[in-house]
Amino acid sequence: MSKLNTAPRLADAEQARLLLDVTLRPVFSLLMTGPSSAQQLAESLDVDIQRAYYLLRKLERADIAEVVSEHRRKRYRVAPRWFIPYEVTRSETLHAFLADQIMPRMERFVALGVEVLQRQQPDWGAWLELGPLGSSLSIGDAAGAAHDLFTGVEPLILNIGDIRLTRADAENLKRRLSAVIDALEEQNSPEADQYSFALMLVRGGVG
Repeated sequence: MSKLNTAPRLADAEQARLLLDVTLRPVFSLLMTGPSSAQQLAESLDVDIQRAYYLLRKLERADIAEVVSEHRRKRYRVAPRWFIPYEVTRSETLHAFLADQIMPRMERFVALGVEVLQRQQPDWGAWLELGPLGSSLSIGDAAGAAHDLFTGVEPLILNIGDIRLTRADAENLKRRLSAVIDALEEQNSPEADQYSFALMLVRGGVG
């Protein structure tokens, strides 16, 4: 995605606490795109107007959101680029810093996946089986692992796996995956359904 050529703002401790709150990410996405009123925020987030005003006042007090228009109604915006130094966060370790950002979204990711599974059928379990690279755990029912679901046409992928690659092959895999995501983001359709994806690649095994 292209980045706006705007000087970043440097976050202090209180700003960092709010900017790193994953529940506020939809708010920042809207206010960084352009000025919005409390009514627009309420409609976008599907919350009541009092909740929208509360969020905007909290961000304004922290000097994150600024008022850019008061013609009939206030409109707020948030700078599109921030640098949040690890040192000003409440995390005691870099591990905790990353986990605080990743884990809540992974919980939501799993919850959305479960909704899809339950629409398919109510009874699920796990299959632990020996594969080419050792034991593997797969979601399925009493008849076997749900390979048809995850490899079929249903737009659902819930997979954690290991693969042995050379450094060059791993670099190529990263480039190819990133290229696919970039291409899809360029053809983003605002009126279409929203899908979430998690793209992770790391050296080492996670089981």
